[in-house]
Amino acid sequence: MHETTTGRSLSPAGRTSRRTLLASAAAGAFALGLGGTQTAWAATPNPIPKLPGEVSRLANQVSAGGTLYDNIEVSIGGDRARIFVPQSVRPGSKTLAGVVWFYHATGSTHSSLNSAFKYPAELAVDNGAISICQNLGGSIYTNPKAVEAQVAGWNWIKNLFTIRANFLRANSGGGAMASFTLGKKLMPYISGLYMANSIYDVEERYRATPDRIGPAYNWDEALMRAYNPANLPGSAWTGSRIRVVVSDSSHPDVVLPQAAHGLALIRDAKPTALETTVRTHALGHQIPGWVNSDMISTFGRWLGR
Repeated sequence: MHETTTGRSLSPAGRTSRRTLLASAAAGAFALGLGGTQTAWAATPNPIPKLPGEVSRLANQVSAGGTLYDNIEVSIGGDRARIFVPQSVRPGSKTLAGVVWFYHATGSTHSSLNSAFKYPAELAVDNGAISICQNLGGSIYTNPKAVEAQVAGWNWIKNLFTIRANFLRANSGGGAMASFTLGKKLMPYISGLYMANSIYDVEERYRATPDRIGPAYNWDEALMRAYNPANLPGSAWTGSRIRVVVSDSSHPDVVLPQAAHGLALIRDAKPTALETTVRTHALGHQIPGWVNSDMISTFGRWLGR
């Protein structure tokens, strides 16, 4: 693995054990939830009250780290979302909360929070944060309907909780919406963006795989161009923190060449961003397992600045 950094210096990434992360969260020193004196573990079951647009829930779930949370599916203006809420974070409370927004891969849905994203979502819960994955219209990248759904998702959650930190986390096809959200500031209080093997330039993907990208924009190339995060001005990344995980040159990502995506985002953001970092692996388009703990340690470090 290899890491390059711009901005302020970094402590060695990926060396913090999961036990250390959770213990630190319990002490309030590293919690992403911003509650300070709150612990990451709820002592007894105390389900979250019914949420607006609630469709279903699995109450009193216990994370691998021992945190009680509720796994809730909601409809936000007709777009489905799944949300993990630690039972220590109550709607209507003035306690500051953090949210990790997960952006699912192409072909997936908001239910990725129950599958590909479950472990990192539970790690976020263990650290006192809310985890959410919106469907965002399905695999429509940055189509205006997805943008509208993202804005609606922010408005929904801010009306329930006192949010003071948003963390963006994307895999593969979810990177387009995540980077667009950061660049266009579709929500406030964004602490940073963490992308793994992700899309950035949707026009490049359209040229390479038109049948995959074209329908998301109704084959309207002008629309695609207008909503392509790769076309945002350099000033869009001012003050941002971005970390991308990509496969190294000896093991290229043949599904999504990162020279045109994650590494291109780093190149575009570097002149104005507060921090840009790259960490490499050797698994091609497969997401390495260490990404989960690295995400949490990165988010915690960003929050501490």
